[in-house]
Amino acid sequence: MPSPPSTIVITGASAGLGRALALAYAAPGRTLGLVARDTARLEEVARECAAKGAKTITGSVDVRDAAAVATWLAEFDASHRTDLVIANAGVFTGHGADRIETTEDIAWMMRVNLEGVANVVQPVVAAMRNRRDGHIAIIGSLAALQPLADAPGYSASKAGVMAYGEALREYLLPDKVTVSLVYPGHIETAQVADHVGALPHLWTAERAALHIKRKLDAKATFIAFPWQLVWLIRAGRALPWRLRALAGKDFSFHVARDKPRGQ
Repeated sequence: MPSPPSTIVITGASAGLGRALALAYAAPGRTLGLVARDTARLEEVARECAAKGAKTITGSVDVRDAAAVATWLAEFDASHRTDLVIANAGVFTGHGADRIETTEDIAWMMRVNLEGVANVVQPVVAAMRNRRDGHIAIIGSLAALQPLADAPGYSASKAGVMAYGEALREYLLPDKVTVSLVYPGHIETAQVADHVGALPHLWTAERAALHIKRKLDAKATFIAFPWQLVWLIRAGRALPWRLRALAGKDFSFHVARDKPRGQ
């Protein structure tokens, strides 16, 4: 069994799955680098983690700001050798009841979900390659495996970032740097708060975080859940797309809000 990481960076750590992951990893002897935009919520998560015995260092940084992210990560790694980086920060929007998704929505998701992950990952790659050790985890979505008709932009952003991660996993293999790709299904966070439609096999953020942590501790490189949806997606990909679209009508949804939220 691989040794558990002692120093972990988590982006999008102020709420939802990121907060749950921070609390799951919080323990005596462990250092957590917590990154998010919302300073007040981030500091509250840091206090919760510190109460569990972890040392916490926060960074109020927007992952879209490549220079700021790189500077913070370099400073953190210089004083705390980073074992694991979890690129979790992400945002979501889908069609409203009017079935309109704007180009601004799509560009925003691409900036955060794809470019933002690269902004986090690329600065740590060189240090981990030099050390010939390290672990990078990219939080994607099952929408990368089965695009959602009601969220084309989101699906594209997640498919893109997971393609990036898959290539990175092979690229870093000779350097003994592990890359784990995480494909969650529906998680009970702000992302689904205004979801109108089916949410099959909904997991709590805490359950998802503990499952991801167990898999990452074992250095799993493909983590997808819940298994019922994973197998349904695999079976569906063998069908002609029109038949798959017909079967997917039971899972259609829209979002009952105007302003998209982050994960």
